[in-house]
Amino acid sequence: MPLQEEDTLAVGFGPMLLAFAESWYESGLSKLSVFISDIEATDTAKLTQLRDSARRVNLEVSLKILAAAENEEPDWKRIVEPFQFIIYAAETDDWGELRQLQEACIAERRPMLPAVAAHGLGWIGPLAEPGGGGGWESAWRRIHATVVPKSRDQERISSTAAAVLTNVVVHQWQKAGREDEELDCRKQCFILEPETLTGCWHEIVPHPLVTGYEFARQIQAPELGRILEISAEPVAPDDWFAYFNNLTSEVTGIFHNWGEGDLIQIPLAQCLVQPVDPLTAGPAQLLPAIVRSGLTHDEARRASALAGLEAHAARLLPLQLAGLPQYLQESVSVGAGSTAAEAVGRALRLCLEQKLAERLQSRRQYVRRIAWTEAEDVRCRYYLEALNITGGEVFIAAGEPLLGFSVVWVCSGTSWYVSADLSFTLALRSSLQKALDKAESAKIAPVIEEDQGARAAMIPNGEPMDYPSLTQEAVQNLKQSSAALAVFDLRSESFLGEGPFVLYGVILKEEEEVL
Repeated sequence: MPLQEEDTLAVGFGPMLLAFAESWYESGLSKLSVFISDIEATDTAKLTQLRDSARRVNLEVSLKILAAAENEEPDWKRIVEPFQFIIYAAETDDWGELRQLQEACIAERRPMLPAVAAHGLGWIGPLAEPGGGGGWESAWRRIHATVVPKSRDQERISSTAAAVLTNVVVHQWQKAGREDEELDCRKQCFILEPETLTGCWHEIVPHPLVTGYEFARQIQAPELGRILEISAEPVAPDDWFAYFNNLTSEVTGIFHNWGEGDLIQIPLAQCLVQPVDPLTAGPAQLLPAIVRSGLTHDEARRASALAGLEAHAARLLPLQLAGLPQYLQESVSVGAGSTAAEAVGRALRLCLEQKLAERLQSRRQYVRRIAWTEAEDVRCRYYLEALNITGGEVFIAAGEPLLGFSVVWVCSGTSWYVSADLSFTLALRSSLQKALDKAESAKIAPVIEEDQGARAAMIPNGEPMDYPSLTQEAVQNLKQSSAALAVFDLRSESFLGEGPFVLYGVILKEEEEVL
């Protein structure tokens, strides 16, 4: 059913409400109903002047002004009930009124489109409607703090900027009335830079602290065995690239940035990701940037994006795991992957790195040098050749196994790098990558057990990366080591929406620790 002018109510106050009324009449519309929520801040005489000016062109122009009685709180449900479409226009940083109005509109099943000026910005939408994904509050929590100019936080927007915003609102209302057109304001937010008068629409992913999230679910042993067996076709590069690219926006994205930027791409490709913090009340603060490297650009891009998802999801753990004691929440490592096996495997690898860091702080490490006879793994072979060129002779040593997993040390120049991983090859790869990336080296060099001599070893091929087998073997290995393992499905679809990747949390405790 097409919208009628008399079915629409504009709520708000101040210059923004006046600007909307002017845009409404200038577009050729005639009947306008307004509810003024702050009479003192609104020039009602100017409002009637706008009506009178429009009436000189069109005698059918009318204006109906509503307002709550003095010292009376508006009954928003009663106010919006007679209308079919609600518009909110105001310049304010007090979200209480807008939140109450939206709740009333959702309850009465009335779509509401806000046009707000606050904190030096102007924005419209998203359209709030039943099941619509959180409306303006999701937008405010998604807009990055870097977009909100602190220097203009207390400034009011100009009348020209207000006119631009309200013209866009009227245009969206007209599109809504035609029914056959897709609305820009549905699941999108228009953000206007008031000084340059430039703006565009940005997609808004519903925010979990507005629309809700699911609690993490612990996976019991029988089910864990089943989900780790599931293998799937790898997500095609074009598909995962498009997915992560859609998550990236310097204005409203889950990732503020994702790309190579100015990073040096030799000897390894590198990619940076900077996720946002989902716990901030708005605007969204940025988390620290993460850099990941790889043999190819695709590998580095995928690795950095998965690390970005993991960092973003880790901030929600206190909410999703609210039933766990804080010391256990802090022990959870988050893994992302295209399958449960990959996600759990990545989380396990992070757990091993944490356990290794704890061991390095507690006691001196003793290692035995490795004289490798053959490198079947193409990545290790390339990393070793690159290190020999850039850093001189490379020494490899085996450390004391960690919960039955390989610990491999690499010495390049005067620095030692160490990793624990699901296999010897993966541990060696990781240490070699750290050396090439010049990541933080071990603070205390290990003691080489010279009396035992070098151990001859072959570097097995680690390709293809078979996460189902690796992760299942790791679980069995942990059982033999009497380690305690807890795995949680983080129900990522509740805060990331549908996508090709899943997120799992893992807690790993040694025998003497309680889980």
